[in-house]
Amino acid sequence: MKIAQIGTGAVGTVIARHLAADPRVAEVVLADVDAPLAARTAAALPGGKARAVGLDAGDVAAVTRAIQGSDVVINAAVPRFNAAIQAAAREAGVNYIDLAADSSDPYVDGPKWRDAGVTGVIGFGEDPGISNVMARYGADQFDHVESIRIRDGDTASSAEFPFICLFSPETFIGETLHSSRLWRHGRYETIPPFGEKEVYPFPEPVGPQPVYSVDHEETDTLPRFIGKGIQYCDFKLALDDRSVRVLQTLGDLGIFGTDRADTAAARKAILSIIPKPAQLVGKVEGSAALIVAVEGEKAGKRQRVTLSAAMSHPDAARLHGATATSYFTGSGGAVGALLLATKAVDAPPGLYSPENLDPAPFLPALRSLGIDLKVETVPISAYTA
Repeated sequence: MKIAQIGTGAVGTVIARHLAADPRVAEVVLADVDAPLAARTAAALPGGKARAVGLDAGDVAAVTRAIQGSDVVINAAVPRFNAAIQAAAREAGVNYIDLAADSSDPYVDGPKWRDAGVTGVIGFGEDPGISNVMARYGADQFDHVESIRIRDGDTASSAEFPFICLFSPETFIGETLHSSRLWRHGRYETIPPFGEKEVYPFPEPVGPQPVYSVDHEETDTLPRFIGKGIQYCDFKLALDDRSVRVLQTLGDLGIFGTDRADTAAARKAILSIIPKPAQLVGKVEGSAALIVAVEGEKAGKRQRVTLSAAMSHPDAARLHGATATSYFTGSGGAVGALLLATKAVDAPPGLYSPENLDPAPFLPALRSLGIDLKVETVPISAYTA
């Protein structure tokens, strides 16, 4: 089995390690615009399976040549390259998976994928990705779904870096400064940046954290694809007070969230001084947690199914050479790609969100990589959405 991967940053490195360790994978093509980075990543993998190439992810023809003959291509680049890599995957006839969407509705292109005989899965990292699988698993326990709440919590801090982004700074800043949407009473509501604040009781060692509604794919896809009468769906991200102040200042200055040419240099300068996620390995304390709570009814009984996973950043660095966030995201991408490539999930040609797929194979595969997924079911007596 041959797998092509575009992007070899912090998350891409985790994906590549998983692929190289899988005996079913014969070759991994690692591509990045930073050719020396791709070469270093390939050289560090065991088994001599990896081959590195320099590649501009926005060059459809070059990407098509690089991925030709692969069973699947994993797009671990930033979302602004999605359209080009997706076009190349369809042209090359290679199944596709990425980590985040680049538009509010990428699924309008579904007919193109069916016509090309190619399967694409949009947004299979941690969240979106693992979160969608958790939501689908919870929803499958019910005849009727009332609500899905997703909470991403973190207590990460660094003595060396006062402001950190545990995934792509470009993506992180963009999604926090953008208005978000939640699904309430069967319709969407637009929420301003840093809206819908609450203190969420994450389990220890994360503990209670302030969370805010954030622009995320799950609120667009889960009400659409889960169905079952869902009345409420949101996504909230934990942000400490210091990070909120920095982000609000960037928003007030108009440096991000705009295409103005006069702010491009400022954006580039700011992004250049924020440490890359790969630089944070071993330099971050604290823990990460992902919680998905699904409420619904089956056979007249109302229940809440809560799925959770947590990992400390020091443990992730010691065991996996990554932060917990990068490890969760990369593990989601690798599992999704391997199950797609081996046809372990039923995904005919077309374009899918992770909750469209049967969650049964994903949960044990994630647990096999050291992600301790917990499931708790409790009765509930009052509608809470």
